[in-house]
Amino acid sequence: MDYNFVRINKNITLILYEITFSDLIFVNYIFAAMKLRNVLLKRKMLYANKFIVLLMLIGSISIFSQKKSENEDIYKNALANLYANPEKTITISEYLSINADSDEERSKILNLKAEAQILQGNYIVALNALLESLHLNSDNVNATAFYRTNLILSEFYRKLGIIPKAEERLNLVAKSFTNDPGDPEKASFYIDFITVKSSLLSEKKKYDEAIKAIDIKFLERFSHQFPYQVSKSYLQLARGYGLAQQWENASIYTGKALQLSSESGFGENYNAYAELEIAKTGFAQKNRQKYLGEIPQLLILSEKVNDIVLKKNIHQFLADYYRSEGDNDKYQFHNHKYLELTETITTAQQKASDLILSLTENDLKTKDDQRYKTNHILVWVIGFAIGILGLVFWYRLRTEQNYNNYKEYISKLKNKQQESQMLVTTHESVEEVSKMPQFIPEKTEQILLEKLLAFENGTDFTKKSLTLQSLAKDLDTNTRYLSEIVNKHKQKNFNAYINELRINYIINKLRNESSFLNYKISYLAEESGFSSHTSFSTVFKTVTGIPPKEFISFVKKEVSLTN
Repeated sequence: MDYNFVRINKNITLILYEITFSDLIFVNYIFAAMKLRNVLLKRKMLYANKFIVLLMLIGSISIFSQKKSENEDIYKNALANLYANPEKTITISEYLSINADSDEERSKILNLKAEAQILQGNYIVALNALLESLHLNSDNVNATAFYRTNLILSEFYRKLGIIPKAEERLNLVAKSFTNDPGDPEKASFYIDFITVKSSLLSEKKKYDEAIKAIDIKFLERFSHQFPYQVSKSYLQLARGYGLAQQWENASIYTGKALQLSSESGFGENYNAYAELEIAKTGFAQKNRQKYLGEIPQLLILSEKVNDIVLKKNIHQFLADYYRSEGDNDKYQFHNHKYLELTETITTAQQKASDLILSLTENDLKTKDDQRYKTNHILVWVIGFAIGILGLVFWYRLRTEQNYNNYKEYISKLKNKQQESQMLVTTHESVEEVSKMPQFIPEKTEQILLEKLLAFENGTDFTKKSLTLQSLAKDLDTNTRYLSEIVNKHKQKNFNAYINELRINYIINKLRNESSFLNYKISYLAEESGFSSHTSFSTVFKTVTGIPPKEFISFVKKEVSLTN
Protein backbone atom coordinates (compact mmCIF):
# COMPACT_ATOMS: atom_id res chain seq x y z
CA MET A 1 0.00 0.00 0.00
CA ASP A 2 1.18 3.52 -0.81
CA TYR A 3 1.48 5.07 2.71
CA ASN A 4 1.80 8.56 1.24
CA PHE A 5 -1.56 8.06 -0.43
CA VAL A 6 -3.19 6.91 2.86
CA ARG A 7 -1.70 9.86 4.77
CA ILE A 8 -2.86 12.45 2.22
CA ASN A 9 -6.36 10.97 2.07
CA LYS A 10 -6.54 11.09 5.87
CA ASN A 11 -5.54 14.77 5.90
CA ILE A 12 -8.14 15.63 3.28
CA THR A 13 -10.77 13.78 5.31
CA LEU A 14 -9.92 15.87 8.38
CA ILE A 15 -10.34 19.02 6.30
CA LEU A 16 -13.75 17.87 5.16
CA TYR A 17 -14.95 17.58 8.80
CA GLU A 18 -14.46 21.32 9.18
CA ILE A 19 -16.51 22.26 6.11
CA THR A 20 -20.07 23.53 6.68
CA PHE A 21 -23.09 23.00 4.51
CA SER A 22 -22.73 26.49 3.00
CA ASP A 23 -19.29 25.50 1.61
CA LEU A 24 -20.48 22.82 -0.85
CA ILE A 25 -18.65 24.45 -3.72
CA PHE A 26 -15.42 24.04 -1.78
CA VAL A 27 -16.29 20.38 -1.13
CA ASN A 28 -16.62 19.76 -4.86
CA TYR A 29 -13.12 21.12 -5.37
CA ILE A 30 -11.79 18.78 -2.66
CA PHE A 31 -13.40 15.66 -4.17
CA ALA A 32 -12.06 16.57 -7.60
CA ALA A 33 -8.62 17.00 -6.05
CA MET A 34 -8.85 13.57 -4.36
CA LYS A 35 -9.70 11.82 -7.64
CA LEU A 36 -6.86 13.54 -9.45
CA ARG A 37 -4.54 12.66 -6.57
CA ASN A 38 -5.33 8.95 -6.95
CA VAL A 39 -4.67 9.04 -10.69
CA LEU A 40 -1.49 11.03 -10.34
CA LEU A 41 -0.11 8.80 -7.56
CA LYS A 42 -0.67 5.72 -9.70
CA ARG A 43 1.29 7.37 -12.50
CA LYS A 44 3.85 8.58 -9.98
CA MET A 45 3.52 12.23 -10.96
CA LEU A 46 5.90 14.43 -8.95
CA TYR A 47 3.74 17.59 -8.86
CA ALA A 48 0.52 16.17 -7.41
CA ASN A 49 0.79 17.95 -4.05
CA LYS A 50 1.30 21.35 -5.68
CA PHE A 51 -1.68 20.79 -7.92
CA ILE A 52 -3.94 19.96 -4.97
CA VAL A 53 -2.80 23.05 -3.10
CA LEU A 54 -3.60 25.15 -6.19
CA LEU A 55 -7.10 23.69 -6.44
CA MET A 56 -7.72 24.31 -2.74
CA LEU A 57 -6.53 27.91 -3.11
CA ILE A 58 -8.89 28.49 -6.04
CA GLY A 59 -11.74 27.00 -4.01
CA SER A 60 -10.97 29.18 -1.00
CA ILE A 61 -11.00 32.34 -3.15
CA SER A 62 -14.33 31.31 -4.65
CA ILE A 63 -15.87 30.68 -1.22
CA PHE A 64 -14.54 33.98 0.16
CA SER A 65 -15.99 35.95 -2.77
CA GLN A 66 -19.30 34.18 -2.42
CA LYS A 67 -19.52 34.90 1.33
CA LYS A 68 -18.65 38.56 0.80
CA SER A 69 -21.40 38.86 -1.79
CA GLU A 70 -23.86 37.10 0.54
CA ASN A 71 -23.01 39.50 3.40
CA GLU A 72 -23.63 42.49 1.13
CA ASP A 73 -27.04 41.07 0.17
CA ILE A 74 -27.87 40.49 3.85
CA TYR A 75 -26.90 44.08 4.64
CA LYS A 76 -29.15 45.43 1.87
CA ASN A 77 -32.01 43.29 3.18
CA ALA A 78 -31.49 44.67 6.71
CA LEU A 79 -31.48 48.23 5.35
CA ALA A 80 -34.72 47.58 3.46
CA ASN A 81 -36.33 46.33 6.70
CA LEU A 82 -35.19 49.32 8.77
CA TYR A 83 -38.68 50.86 9.10
CA ALA A 84 -40.81 47.75 8.60
CA ASN A 85 -38.93 45.62 11.16
CA PRO A 86 -36.16 47.43 13.09
CA GLU A 87 -35.79 44.47 15.49
CA LYS A 88 -34.87 42.24 12.56
CA THR A 89 -32.43 44.89 11.33
CA ILE A 90 -30.75 44.98 14.75
CA THR A 91 -30.42 41.18 14.85
CA ILE A 92 -28.94 41.03 11.35
CA SER A 93 -26.56 43.94 12.02
CA GLU A 94 -25.20 42.17 15.11
CA TYR A 95 -24.51 39.06 13.01
CA LEU A 96 -22.84 41.09 10.25
CA SER A 97 -20.77 43.05 12.78
CA ILE A 98 -19.21 39.83 14.10
CA ASN A 99 -18.35 38.67 10.56
CA ALA A 100 -17.16 42.04 9.20
CA ASP A 101 -13.83 41.94 7.33
CA SER A 102 -12.74 45.53 8.00
CA ASP A 103 -13.23 48.41 10.43
CA GLU A 104 -14.96 50.48 7.76
CA GLU A 105 -17.43 47.67 7.00
CA ARG A 106 -18.12 47.15 10.71
CA SER A 107 -18.60 50.91 11.13
CA LYS A 108 -21.21 50.92 8.36
CA ILE A 109 -23.06 48.08 10.09
CA LEU A 110 -22.93 49.86 13.47
CA ASN A 111 -24.44 52.96 11.85
CA LEU A 112 -27.37 50.87 10.60
CA LYS A 113 -27.80 49.31 14.03
CA ALA A 114 -27.84 52.77 15.65
CA GLU A 115 -30.55 54.02 13.26
CA ALA A 116 -32.73 51.01 14.11
CA GLN A 117 -32.20 51.54 17.86
CA ILE A 118 -33.13 55.24 17.53
CA LEU A 119 -36.41 54.27 15.86
CA GLN A 120 -37.25 52.10 18.88
CA GLY A 121 -36.26 54.79 21.38
CA ASN A 122 -33.18 52.93 22.65
CA TYR A 123 -31.06 56.09 22.67
CA ILE A 124 -28.28 54.91 25.01
CA VAL A 125 -27.66 51.75 22.93
CA ALA A 126 -27.71 53.84 19.73
CA LEU A 127 -25.23 56.35 21.18
CA ASN A 128 -22.83 53.58 22.20
CA ALA A 129 -22.98 52.08 18.69
CA LEU A 130 -22.24 55.48 17.09
CA LEU A 131 -19.32 56.18 19.45
CA GLU A 132 -17.88 52.74 18.68
CA SER A 133 -18.25 53.50 14.97
CA LEU A 134 -16.33 56.78 15.44
CA HIS A 135 -13.58 54.92 17.28
CA LEU A 136 -13.20 52.42 14.43
CA ASN A 137 -12.60 55.32 12.01
CA SER A 138 -10.32 57.35 14.29
CA ASP A 139 -7.36 56.62 11.99
CA ASN A 140 -9.31 57.12 8.78
CA VAL A 141 -11.30 60.35 9.10
CA ASN A 142 -11.80 60.53 5.33
CA ALA A 143 -13.75 57.26 5.16
CA THR A 144 -17.38 57.42 4.02
CA ALA A 145 -18.48 55.55 7.16
CA PHE A 146 -16.84 58.25 9.33
CA TYR A 147 -18.86 61.02 7.70
CA ARG A 148 -22.02 58.89 7.79
CA THR A 149 -21.57 58.37 11.54
CA ASN A 150 -21.18 62.12 12.10
CA LEU A 151 -24.30 62.82 10.04
CA ILE A 152 -26.35 60.36 12.10
CA LEU A 153 -24.90 61.88 15.29
CA SER A 154 -25.89 65.37 14.12
CA GLU A 155 -29.50 64.31 13.60
CA PHE A 156 -29.44 62.40 16.90
CA TYR A 157 -28.14 65.41 18.86
CA ARG A 158 -30.81 67.60 17.20
CA LYS A 159 -33.55 65.26 18.43
CA LEU A 160 -32.08 65.46 21.94
CA GLY A 161 -32.04 69.28 21.79
CA ILE A 162 -28.22 69.53 21.93
CA ILE A 163 -28.02 71.99 19.04
CA PRO A 164 -24.34 73.12 19.38
CA LYS A 165 -23.12 69.54 19.12
CA ALA A 166 -25.49 68.86 16.24
CA GLU A 167 -24.04 71.86 14.36
CA GLU A 168 -20.48 70.76 15.15
CA ARG A 169 -21.04 67.32 13.62
CA LEU A 170 -22.88 68.72 10.60
CA ASN A 171 -20.10 71.25 9.89
CA LEU A 172 -17.61 68.40 9.97
CA VAL A 173 -19.62 66.52 7.33
CA ALA A 174 -20.01 69.68 5.19
CA LYS A 175 -16.23 69.77 4.67
CA SER A 176 -16.40 66.51 2.73
CA PHE A 177 -18.34 68.19 -0.11
CA THR A 178 -16.14 70.36 -2.32
CA ASN A 179 -18.39 70.51 -5.40
CA ASP A 180 -21.51 68.98 -6.97
CA PRO A 181 -21.31 65.30 -5.96
CA GLY A 182 -22.01 63.59 -9.28
CA ASP A 183 -20.65 60.27 -8.04
CA PRO A 184 -23.67 58.03 -7.13
CA GLU A 185 -22.41 57.08 -3.67
CA LYS A 186 -21.60 60.69 -2.80
CA ALA A 187 -24.87 61.89 -4.34
CA SER A 188 -26.85 59.57 -2.06
CA PHE A 189 -24.96 60.83 0.97
CA TYR A 190 -25.34 64.47 -0.14
CA ILE A 191 -29.13 64.10 -0.26
CA ASP A 192 -29.08 62.81 3.34
CA PHE A 193 -26.81 65.72 4.28
CA ILE A 194 -29.11 68.46 2.96
CA THR A 195 -32.07 66.77 4.64
CA VAL A 196 -30.36 66.80 8.05
CA LYS A 197 -29.16 70.38 7.46
CA SER A 198 -32.71 71.51 6.68
CA SER A 199 -34.01 69.76 9.84
CA LEU A 200 -31.44 71.57 11.97
CA LEU A 201 -32.30 74.95 10.44
CA SER A 202 -35.99 74.28 11.11
CA GLU A 203 -35.14 73.47 14.74
CA LYS A 204 -33.48 76.90 14.94
CA LYS A 205 -36.65 78.45 13.43
CA LYS A 206 -34.82 79.55 10.28
CA TYR A 207 -37.60 78.28 8.06
CA ASP A 208 -36.67 80.14 4.86
CA GLU A 209 -33.10 78.85 5.09
CA ALA A 210 -34.40 75.35 5.81
CA ILE A 211 -36.44 75.44 2.60
CA LYS A 212 -33.53 76.78 0.54
CA ALA A 213 -31.21 74.07 1.91
CA ILE A 214 -33.13 71.44 -0.09
CA ASP A 215 -31.85 71.41 -3.67
CA ILE A 216 -35.01 70.44 -5.60
CA LYS A 217 -33.28 70.09 -8.98
CA PHE A 218 -30.69 67.80 -7.44
CA LEU A 219 -33.46 65.65 -5.92
CA GLU A 220 -35.28 65.39 -9.24
CA ARG A 221 -32.04 64.38 -10.92
CA PHE A 222 -31.56 61.38 -8.58
CA SER A 223 -35.18 60.59 -7.57
CA HIS A 224 -35.30 57.28 -9.48
CA GLN A 225 -31.82 56.24 -8.40
CA PHE A 226 -32.26 57.02 -4.69
CA PRO A 227 -36.03 57.09 -4.00
CA TYR A 228 -35.60 56.40 -0.26
CA GLN A 229 -33.32 59.39 0.39
CA VAL A 230 -35.25 61.68 -1.97
CA SER A 231 -38.61 60.89 -0.37
CA LYS A 232 -37.15 61.72 3.07
CA SER A 233 -35.87 65.00 1.67
CA TYR A 234 -39.26 65.83 0.14
CA LEU A 235 -40.88 65.20 3.53
CA GLN A 236 -38.46 67.53 5.27
CA LEU A 237 -39.14 70.18 2.61
CA ALA A 238 -42.88 69.77 3.24
CA ARG A 239 -42.33 70.23 6.99
CA GLY A 240 -40.32 73.38 6.29
CA TYR A 241 -43.14 74.82 4.19
CA GLY A 242 -45.63 73.82 6.88
CA LEU A 243 -43.65 75.62 9.59
CA ALA A 244 -43.55 78.67 7.31
CA GLN A 245 -47.35 78.22 6.88
CA GLN A 246 -47.03 77.83 3.12
CA TRP A 247 -49.60 75.06 3.05
CA GLU A 248 -49.95 74.67 -0.73
CA ASN A 249 -46.25 73.93 -1.15
CA ALA A 250 -46.38 71.66 1.90
CA SER A 251 -49.17 69.67 0.21
CA ILE A 252 -47.22 69.39 -3.05
CA TYR A 253 -44.13 67.86 -1.48
CA THR A 254 -45.94 65.55 0.94
CA GLY A 255 -47.74 64.21 -2.14
CA LYS A 256 -44.45 63.77 -3.99
CA ALA A 257 -42.92 61.99 -0.99
CA LEU A 258 -45.86 59.58 -0.71
CA GLN A 259 -45.94 58.89 -4.43
CA LEU A 260 -42.22 58.15 -4.56
CA SER A 261 -42.24 55.87 -1.52
CA SER A 262 -45.36 54.03 -2.74
CA GLU A 263 -43.95 53.48 -6.25
CA SER A 264 -40.69 52.21 -4.79
CA GLY A 265 -42.44 49.71 -2.51
CA PHE A 266 -41.08 50.91 0.82
CA GLY A 267 -44.15 49.61 2.65
CA GLU A 268 -46.85 51.21 4.76
CA ASN A 269 -44.58 51.72 7.79
CA TYR A 270 -42.45 54.13 5.78
CA ASN A 271 -45.41 55.63 3.93
CA ALA A 272 -46.86 56.56 7.32
CA TYR A 273 -44.49 59.56 7.54
CA ALA A 274 -45.97 61.11 4.40
CA GLU A 275 -49.56 60.16 5.27
CA LEU A 276 -49.27 61.86 8.65
CA GLU A 277 -47.88 65.02 7.04
CA ILE A 278 -50.76 65.02 4.51
CA ALA A 279 -53.29 64.74 7.35
CA LYS A 280 -51.57 67.48 9.38
CA THR A 281 -51.44 69.82 6.38
CA GLY A 282 -55.12 69.23 5.62
CA PHE A 283 -56.04 69.75 9.27
CA ALA A 284 -54.11 73.03 9.41
CA GLN A 285 -55.92 74.20 6.26
CA LYS A 286 -59.27 72.97 7.65
CA ASN A 287 -59.62 70.82 4.54
CA ARG A 288 -61.82 68.01 5.89
CA GLN A 289 -61.86 66.07 2.65
CA LYS A 290 -58.09 65.94 2.68
CA TYR A 291 -57.47 64.80 6.24
CA LEU A 292 -60.54 62.62 6.75
CA GLY A 293 -59.30 60.29 4.02
CA GLU A 294 -56.16 59.61 6.06
CA ILE A 295 -57.85 58.91 9.42
CA PRO A 296 -58.65 55.18 8.85
CA GLN A 297 -55.09 54.43 7.72
CA LEU A 298 -53.57 56.43 10.60
CA LEU A 299 -55.70 54.45 13.08
CA ILE A 300 -54.19 51.24 11.71
CA LEU A 301 -50.66 52.65 11.60
CA SER A 302 -50.88 54.00 15.17
CA GLU A 303 -50.50 50.41 16.34
CA LYS A 304 -48.25 49.05 13.58
CA VAL A 305 -45.43 51.56 13.07
CA ASN A 306 -42.13 50.83 14.78
CA ASP A 307 -40.79 54.39 15.01
CA ILE A 308 -41.70 55.43 18.57
CA VAL A 309 -41.60 59.16 17.75
CA LEU A 310 -43.78 58.69 14.67
CA LYS A 311 -46.23 56.65 16.74
CA LYS A 312 -46.37 59.44 19.33
CA ASN A 313 -47.03 62.04 16.61
CA ILE A 314 -49.81 59.94 15.08
CA HIS A 315 -51.59 59.61 18.45
CA GLN A 316 -51.12 63.36 19.00
CA PHE A 317 -52.78 64.15 15.68
CA LEU A 318 -55.62 61.68 16.30
CA ALA A 319 -56.22 63.19 19.75
CA ASP A 320 -56.43 66.68 18.25
CA TYR A 321 -58.73 65.43 15.49
CA TYR A 322 -61.18 63.68 17.83
CA ARG A 323 -61.24 66.65 20.19
CA SER A 324 -62.15 68.93 17.27
CA GLU A 325 -64.93 66.45 16.43
CA GLY A 326 -66.22 66.45 20.02
CA ASP A 327 -65.57 62.69 20.49
CA ASN A 328 -64.27 62.81 24.06
CA ASP A 329 -63.81 59.03 24.53
CA LYS A 330 -61.54 58.65 21.52
CA TYR A 331 -59.77 61.88 22.37
CA GLN A 332 -59.02 60.57 25.87
CA PHE A 333 -57.76 57.25 24.46
CA HIS A 334 -55.33 58.76 21.94
CA ASN A 335 -54.25 61.54 24.29
CA HIS A 336 -53.42 58.92 26.94
CA LYS A 337 -51.34 56.99 24.39
CA TYR A 338 -49.63 60.22 23.33
CA LEU A 339 -48.74 61.16 26.93
CA GLU A 340 -47.43 57.65 27.66
CA LEU A 341 -45.13 57.73 24.63
CA THR A 342 -44.04 61.30 25.41
CA GLU A 343 -42.97 60.24 28.90
CA THR A 344 -41.07 57.24 27.54
CA ILE A 345 -39.28 59.32 24.90
CA THR A 346 -38.51 62.20 27.28
CA THR A 347 -37.00 59.82 29.85
CA ALA A 348 -34.83 58.17 27.19
CA GLN A 349 -33.76 61.58 25.86
CA GLN A 350 -32.81 62.83 29.31
CA LYS A 351 -30.68 59.75 30.00
CA ALA A 352 -28.93 60.08 26.64
CA SER A 353 -28.40 63.83 27.16
CA ASP A 354 -26.86 63.24 30.59
CA LEU A 355 -24.52 60.63 29.12
CA ILE A 356 -23.43 62.95 26.30
CA LEU A 357 -22.80 65.84 28.68
CA SER A 358 -20.66 63.61 30.91
CA LEU A 359 -18.45 62.49 28.06
CA THR A 360 -15.27 64.43 27.48
CA GLU A 361 -13.94 65.27 24.07
CA ASN A 362 -11.33 62.56 24.58
CA ASP A 363 -14.11 59.97 24.82
CA LEU A 364 -15.50 61.08 21.47
CA LYS A 365 -12.21 61.44 19.59
CA THR A 366 -9.54 58.83 20.26
CA LYS A 367 -6.32 59.60 18.47
CA ASP A 368 -2.95 57.96 18.41
CA ASP A 369 -0.52 60.39 20.09
CA GLN A 370 2.45 58.48 18.75
CA ARG A 371 2.04 59.91 15.25
CA TYR A 372 2.91 63.36 16.59
CA LYS A 373 6.28 62.24 17.91
CA THR A 374 9.52 62.99 16.11
CA ASN A 375 13.19 62.12 16.59
CA HIS A 376 14.40 65.61 15.72
CA ILE A 377 15.06 67.37 19.02
CA LEU A 378 15.61 70.74 17.36
CA VAL A 379 12.14 70.63 15.80
CA TRP A 380 10.66 69.88 19.21
CA VAL A 381 12.45 72.81 20.84
CA ILE A 382 11.43 75.29 18.14
CA GLY A 383 7.86 74.00 18.14
CA PHE A 384 7.69 74.22 21.93
CA ALA A 385 8.93 77.82 21.92
CA ILE A 386 6.44 78.85 19.25
CA GLY A 387 3.70 77.02 21.11
CA ILE A 388 4.44 78.87 24.36
CA LEU A 389 4.35 82.24 22.62
CA GLY A 390 1.16 81.33 20.81
CA LEU A 391 -0.39 80.06 24.04
CA VAL A 392 0.39 83.29 25.87
CA PHE A 393 -1.09 85.36 23.06
CA TRP A 394 -4.12 83.08 22.77
CA TYR A 395 -4.69 83.10 26.54
CA ARG A 396 -4.64 86.88 26.71
CA LEU A 397 -6.96 87.18 23.71
CA ARG A 398 -9.32 84.52 25.04
CA THR A 399 -9.39 86.06 28.52
CA GLU A 400 -10.23 89.46 27.09
CA GLN A 401 -12.97 87.98 24.90
CA ASN A 402 -14.39 85.93 27.78
CA TYR A 403 -14.41 88.98 30.03
CA ASN A 404 -16.42 90.88 27.42
CA ASN A 405 -18.76 87.88 27.19
CA TYR A 406 -19.02 87.89 30.99
CA LYS A 407 -20.05 91.56 31.13
CA GLU A 408 -22.53 91.04 28.30
CA TYR A 409 -24.08 88.00 29.98
CA ILE A 410 -24.39 89.74 33.36
CA SER A 411 -26.09 92.67 31.63
CA LYS A 412 -28.54 90.32 29.91
CA LEU A 413 -29.19 88.50 33.19
CA LYS A 414 -30.04 91.78 34.96
CA ASN A 415 -32.43 92.75 32.19
CA LYS A 416 -34.06 89.32 32.25
CA GLN A 417 -34.58 89.54 36.02
CA GLN A 418 -36.27 92.92 35.63
CA GLU A 419 -38.51 91.64 32.85
CA SER A 420 -39.47 88.58 34.89
CA GLN A 421 -41.28 90.83 37.36
CA MET A 422 -43.98 91.38 34.73
CA LEU A 423 -46.25 88.54 33.59
CA VAL A 424 -45.85 87.61 29.94
CA THR A 425 -49.14 88.10 28.11
CA THR A 426 -50.55 85.44 25.88
CA HIS A 427 -50.47 87.76 22.85
CA GLU A 428 -46.71 88.25 22.68
CA SER A 429 -45.29 88.26 19.17
CA VAL A 430 -43.33 85.12 19.82
CA GLU A 431 -42.80 82.82 16.84
CA GLU A 432 -44.45 79.52 17.61
CA VAL A 433 -42.35 76.40 17.59
CA SER A 434 -45.20 73.91 17.37
CA LYS A 435 -45.82 72.15 14.10
CA MET A 436 -49.52 71.63 14.88
CA PRO A 437 -52.36 74.04 15.67
CA GLN A 438 -52.50 74.43 19.45
CA PHE A 439 -55.57 74.14 21.65
CA ILE A 440 -54.36 75.57 24.96
CA PRO A 441 -57.09 77.91 26.22
CA GLU A 442 -55.90 81.48 26.81
CA LYS A 443 -56.89 81.38 30.46
CA THR A 444 -55.04 78.10 31.02
CA GLU A 445 -51.99 79.47 29.24
CA GLN A 446 -51.96 82.61 31.43
CA ILE A 447 -52.32 80.55 34.62
CA LEU A 448 -49.43 78.30 33.57
CA LEU A 449 -47.24 81.33 32.83
CA GLU A 450 -47.94 82.71 36.31
CA LYS A 451 -47.10 79.33 37.86
CA LEU A 452 -43.89 79.15 35.82
CA LEU A 453 -42.91 82.62 37.05
CA ALA A 454 -43.39 81.48 40.64
CA PHE A 455 -41.40 78.33 39.83
CA GLU A 456 -38.54 80.43 38.41
CA ASN A 457 -38.50 82.65 41.51
CA GLY A 458 -38.16 79.58 43.72
CA THR A 459 -35.48 76.90 43.90
CA ASP A 460 -37.39 73.74 42.95
CA PHE A 461 -35.51 73.63 39.65
CA THR A 462 -32.36 72.64 41.59
CA LYS A 463 -33.88 69.26 42.50
CA LYS A 464 -32.02 66.46 40.72
CA SER A 465 -35.20 64.43 40.45
CA LEU A 466 -36.96 67.17 38.47
CA THR A 467 -38.43 65.98 35.16
CA LEU A 468 -40.99 67.28 32.69
CA GLN A 469 -43.51 64.86 34.18
CA SER A 470 -42.87 65.82 37.83
CA LEU A 471 -43.06 69.57 37.11
CA ALA A 472 -46.24 69.12 35.07
CA LYS A 473 -47.74 67.32 38.06
CA ASP A 474 -46.61 70.05 40.48
CA LEU A 475 -48.13 72.74 38.24
CA ASP A 476 -51.37 70.74 37.93
CA THR A 477 -51.13 70.35 34.16
CA ASN A 478 -49.99 67.78 31.58
CA THR A 479 -46.61 67.40 29.88
CA ARG A 480 -47.94 68.47 26.50
CA TYR A 481 -49.21 71.85 27.73
CA LEU A 482 -46.09 72.48 29.80
CA SER A 483 -43.74 71.54 26.96
CA GLU A 484 -45.65 73.80 24.53
CA ILE A 485 -45.62 76.76 26.96
CA VAL A 486 -41.87 76.40 27.51
CA ASN A 487 -41.18 76.10 23.77
CA LYS A 488 -43.37 79.06 22.89
CA HIS A 489 -42.53 81.55 25.66
CA LYS A 490 -39.02 80.50 26.69
CA GLN A 491 -37.97 79.68 23.12
CA LYS A 492 -36.12 76.51 24.11
CA ASN A 493 -36.87 72.89 25.02
CA PHE A 494 -37.51 71.77 28.59
CA ASN A 495 -33.99 70.48 29.31
CA ALA A 496 -32.34 73.70 28.07
CA TYR A 497 -34.87 75.78 30.06
CA ILE A 498 -34.12 73.99 33.36
CA ASN A 499 -30.34 74.06 32.72
CA GLU A 500 -30.41 77.82 32.16
CA LEU A 501 -32.42 78.39 35.37
CA ARG A 502 -29.86 76.37 37.33
CA ILE A 503 -26.90 78.21 35.84
CA ASN A 504 -28.47 81.65 36.45
CA TYR A 505 -29.27 80.56 40.02
CA ILE A 506 -25.65 79.68 40.79
CA ILE A 507 -24.41 82.88 39.06
CA ASN A 508 -26.62 84.95 41.38
CA LYS A 509 -25.21 83.03 44.34
CA LEU A 510 -21.64 83.74 43.18
CA ARG A 511 -22.32 87.46 42.71
CA ASN A 512 -24.38 88.02 45.87
CA GLU A 513 -22.88 85.60 48.40
CA SER A 514 -19.10 85.89 48.61
CA SER A 515 -18.72 82.51 50.35
CA PHE A 516 -19.72 80.76 47.13
CA LEU A 517 -16.61 82.12 45.42
CA ASN A 518 -14.48 79.80 47.56
CA TYR A 519 -16.46 76.63 47.00
CA LYS A 520 -15.32 73.84 44.70
CA ILE A 521 -16.97 73.33 41.33
CA SER A 522 -18.37 70.00 42.53
CA TYR A 523 -20.23 71.79 45.35
CA LEU A 524 -21.63 74.39 42.93
CA ALA A 525 -22.79 71.56 40.67
CA GLU A 526 -24.50 69.83 43.62
CA GLU A 527 -26.07 73.08 44.84
CA SER A 528 -27.58 73.89 41.44
CA GLY A 529 -28.96 70.40 40.82
CA PHE A 530 -26.50 68.81 38.39
CA SER A 531 -25.58 65.16 38.69
CA SER A 532 -21.84 65.65 38.16
CA HIS A 533 -18.99 68.14 37.97
CA THR A 534 -18.58 67.40 34.26
CA SER A 535 -22.25 67.97 33.39
CA PHE A 536 -22.27 71.27 35.30
CA SER A 537 -19.09 72.54 33.58
CA THR A 538 -20.34 71.57 30.11
CA VAL A 539 -23.75 73.19 30.55
CA PHE A 540 -22.24 76.28 32.24
CA LYS A 541 -20.00 76.92 29.24
CA THR A 542 -22.86 76.22 26.80
CA VAL A 543 -25.12 78.78 28.53
CA THR A 544 -22.56 81.53 29.28
CA GLY A 545 -19.82 80.82 26.74
CA ILE A 546 -17.27 80.82 29.59
CA PRO A 547 -15.87 77.95 31.72
CA PRO A 548 -17.01 78.16 35.39
CA LYS A 549 -13.52 78.64 36.87
CA GLU A 550 -12.83 81.60 34.60
CA PHE A 551 -16.29 83.03 35.29
CA ILE A 552 -15.60 82.90 39.04
CA SER A 553 -12.30 84.74 38.53
CA PHE A 554 -14.19 87.53 36.73
CA VAL A 555 -16.69 87.75 39.60
CA LYS A 556 -13.80 88.02 42.08
CA LYS A 557 -12.28 90.76 39.93
CA GLU A 558 -15.61 92.60 39.89
CA VAL A 559 -15.93 92.29 43.68
CA SER A 560 -12.37 93.57 44.29
CA LEU A 561 -12.97 96.59 42.03
CA THR A 562 -16.24 97.35 43.84
CA ASN A 563 -14.55 97.20 47.25
